[in-house]
Amino acid sequence: MRGNQRISAATRERVQAALTELGYVYQRSAVSLRTSMTHTVGVVLNNVSDPFFSSLLASLEDALAASGRSLFLCHTNEAVSRQTEFIRKMAEYNADGLIVSPAAGTAPTHFRTKLGGIPPTVFASRTVFELGFDYVINDDRETARIAAGRLLDLGHRRTAFVGGDPRVSCFLERFSGYREALEQASVGFDTALIRSSVPTRKAGFNAARWIAALSPRPTAAICYNGSIALGLLVGLQKEGLHPSRNFALIGHENVEEAYMTNPALSVTTVDRDEMGKRAAAALVERIRHPESPPRQIVLRTELIIRESCNFRLPSGS
Repeated sequence: MRGNQRISAATRERVQAALTELGYVYQRSAVSLRTSMTHTVGVVLNNVSDPFFSSLLASLEDALAASGRSLFLCHTNEAVSRQTEFIRKMAEYNADGLIVSPAAGTAPTHFRTKLGGIPPTVFASRTVFELGFDYVINDDRETARIAAGRLLDLGHRRTAFVGGDPRVSCFLERFSGYREALEQASVGFDTALIRSSVPTRKAGFNAARWIAALSPRPTAAICYNGSIALGLLVGLQKEGLHPSRNFALIGHENVEEAYMTNPALSVTTVDRDEMGKRAAAALVERIRHPESPPRQIVLRTELIIRESCNFRLPSGS
């Protein structure tokens, strides 16, 4: 029953057939008393309806299953209180570990003082840098820097930065990359071009009216995520701004729909499958070696150029 390799295949098959006939259920709780392991992992995500997080969840589940673990899921909807309560319950049920994409507003104190004795924890996609925990994140600073750099090379000097929450690490990193690109090109930073919002299609669609109303109006935009970009693409066209013809647009995450839009959406990338695999592997290592140095992994990003960012601003505009 425990997969001992000394047992022959024929004997194992007979035992498994007998267990099936008897309706036997393996008692994990009894095993955990002997091994101090429950083979369960708590996973905390922000919005499982978002294509990015649903893909990340699938990757995490596959990788954890390969290590013999099952997961319990918490969809926080950005509520720190829900995150805290779920993590507390995982500690009570002796989960082997946690993989957490911290809810907006998560502070170091939420882990240092309110969750004493929590299981081994790895942050994924987002992090709280001050805690020094293991994490697997995208190179968010470089993501925005290369996107802004592409638009600057096309002559754009007024590029809007649309979507995201300033309380989230990846927003702050992308915002920093955006500002760095402007500084390197000696282009002044304008707070009027920054619009934070929930990362949804509706928020992106609504941002188009804001862009159209700005004076002077932006000629390009960088979006926080794929959902924002897909909504903004539609909203801009309604406002008479057509990416690839009189506006330039770059999204993020390379969701499946990005190349199906008209025009096809340019994006910076994040490898969700790799992120899930490496976060799961980091957690398994942390469980095995709890005193080892932190594993802090930053995944590479790239810019996929499609039609939506091909509008070059005429010289002198």
